[in-house]
Amino acid sequence: MLTAVSKDPIFWICLVLVVVSLTRCLNGGVAMEYDAEHSEWAIRQASLPFLPGCVTGSGYLPFASVVAVTVIIQAARHALGKSARVCFLFAAAFLAAIAAISAALACAFGHEGAIRQAQCSLADPTYAGNAFGLCLMGSMVAIVVSFERKWQRAMPLLLIAVGGSVLGLYLFAPDLVALAYVAGTLVMFLYSLAYAQRRVGGLVIPKCMAFLLVSLLPPALFIMGLVPEPIKEMKFAFLFGDEGATLFSKEFVQMRDILTGVAYKVWKEHPWNGTGLGSFGMDIRFNLVETDWAALKPGQTGALNGWMQMLAERGISGIVFFVVPVVGLAIAWLTSSFLSVRDVLSAKHRRLGALLFHPVCPLGFIAAVLTAACGFFDHSFWRAETVMVMAAMLAMAGSAFPVVKKADEESVTE
Repeated sequence: MLTAVSKDPIFWICLVLVVVSLTRCLNGGVAMEYDAEHSEWAIRQASLPFLPGCVTGSGYLPFASVVAVTVIIQAARHALGKSARVCFLFAAAFLAAIAAISAALACAFGHEGAIRQAQCSLADPTYAGNAFGLCLMGSMVAIVVSFERKWQRAMPLLLIAVGGSVLGLYLFAPDLVALAYVAGTLVMFLYSLAYAQRRVGGLVIPKCMAFLLVSLLPPALFIMGLVPEPIKEMKFAFLFGDEGATLFSKEFVQMRDILTGVAYKVWKEHPWNGTGLGSFGMDIRFNLVETDWAALKPGQTGALNGWMQMLAERGISGIVFFVVPVVGLAIAWLTSSFLSVRDVLSAKHRRLGALLFHPVCPLGFIAAVLTAACGFFDHSFWRAETVMVMAAMLAMAGSAFPVVKKADEESVTE
């Protein structure tokens, strides 16, 4: 395995990213300071302004998450088999479900912090719902594979994993984000059913559908009976709420335009390294005109456009270091998928049903697309938990396609 890792270009790309993240973490000092000479407030640059910097203390978690992502990617690409990949998805969904259930109970019993998180909207800079959505998608694969492999003992825990992830997505994601991940979950469930029917046949489809319905019952009862009414009234209000409620409110569109303009202005002034990780809340104060303040929420710190905020805080170098490893994983996925599809179509004894590869294969691609798309509305897509789950899924997907053995071109391993 060590030899394979040392020859993997993605490993070296991630290693460079670790060094960059450590540099940004140590190069703190970005803060507001009073310039007595000019009698005005200004943003103090990082200790070494020519290197990536951050607001003191804000770089540690991103650095730790990059280290974790590097380890997870290499394990997913070189050390996990089919069963291990599914177990990873199951474990991630189960642990996410425990966190969601704990937070939901806190919300039900009136904890102010939990209620505030559950009242999230597109106007908030960040929220935890993305990670719950990814875990919910992964749990669909776990359901089907559990029935395929007859993992009976895992069923009760899997029921908790699915139900808790649904609850977390409902409570801690805005409507648009929740709908996007529900669509992704539905696609993954249908694909996984088709895969299981080809591999197992029989009653596997009705069994899986019945299990999913049973899994959805506890969160539905929890929402109807324990979630505070104000939260239920604001969720999906454009469908069930007051007349005139829309998915994109005029206030949100106005706020996003203003803040995106600020981010663009800051990036133009600091194109390469940005103003420092965690600095956008200060950038807002120095780049708004007086009439803009009335349109913003108190304490606004996000641009409502995660990609533009990343450019403002990290500059071109920061966004390149963030994107390149993901692009590398995407290229590996595309290469593996192309070779596998070509092998299936070129073999005379194969049927088109063989194009239904293991459900982990499309999962990584869908997870990456949804995560990147949500970045146009907030910067939750580069929260530590979201990045780790998405990167793991994409890495596992690229290594899950069938590979033709060199010794025997007619034999295939999954």
